[in-house]
Amino acid sequence: MLPALKAGTPFRILVVDDDPVAADVLREVMKNLRRRYELHFVWNGLEALDFLHCRGPYLDAPRPNLILLDMNMPRLGGLDTLSAIKGDPDLCVIPVIMLSTSSSPDEVRKSYQAHANCYVQKPSDLGRTVKLAEAVEAFWMDFVLLPTPGKLQAIDSKRHNPKFDAPPGEIRLGPPIAITSMEARSRAMYINDLPAETATPSRQTGCREKNSLLDEFGVAVRELLELHQQQFLAIVEGDGECHRFDLLIHMANEKKQLGKYAYLRHVEEHGCSNFNAANQA
Repeated sequence: MLPALKAGTPFRILVVDDDPVAADVLREVMKNLRRRYELHFVWNGLEALDFLHCRGPYLDAPRPNLILLDMNMPRLGGLDTLSAIKGDPDLCVIPVIMLSTSSSPDEVRKSYQAHANCYVQKPSDLGRTVKLAEAVEAFWMDFVLLPTPGKLQAIDSKRHNPKFDAPPGEIRLGPPIAITSMEARSRAMYINDLPAETATPSRQTGCREKNSLLDEFGVAVRELLELHQQQFLAIVEGDGECHRFDLLIHMANEKKQLGKYAYLRHVEEHGCSNFNAANQA
């Protein structure tokens, strides 16, 4: 007998796949499941992050219980999307199943290194698609205990990690992707050599909100510089896929710009740039 479901709590699955045919097949096959469920489709990694962060056209998007993530997609590929999800303290608890037509041991290894919960070769026929849907129902819907969707874990994590203390709706980049040995060796030296104006010093006086916004801006600048450094080292080492950093750099630059404008708006609206001097006068 199936475990009882609470009223109004269907099992929600987010499918991230740029193949509309595969999406239609999965939609039809899952109509035969006994469990109450919701299927939500997006077509690339950027849309997936917008959905998960409730941005743009997905302001009212529900938090999924499970993500089916295609490996090869335009704009933002599966591994990069997985890295962003698992690097976010609010999203990392959502199970992610990687789907790919490839059975390459290298892709399988990279997926699990990026903390995928499962790697499945895409079904090549209707029969295997039915088996996949049934396996999802039997294991993920009926057998596994999953965390209750919510923000509490993210709040707790932010208390211990200021890197993620960002305004709602911003893109949070996950762990660095495919870090080479040279990158690992140079990272400590590079971060310590950052210009002083990009650091995020601890401030004990002045307007707290202004200082917090300035700290967030400093973190965003450092993340952007890290990505530029990683791309440079990838190019130096002859990495043929160094272009994968382009989109992440673009996203990090947007985050930096948002942080800068948030700080400038606050200073302009509240007039607190000379807060300390005013208090001392």
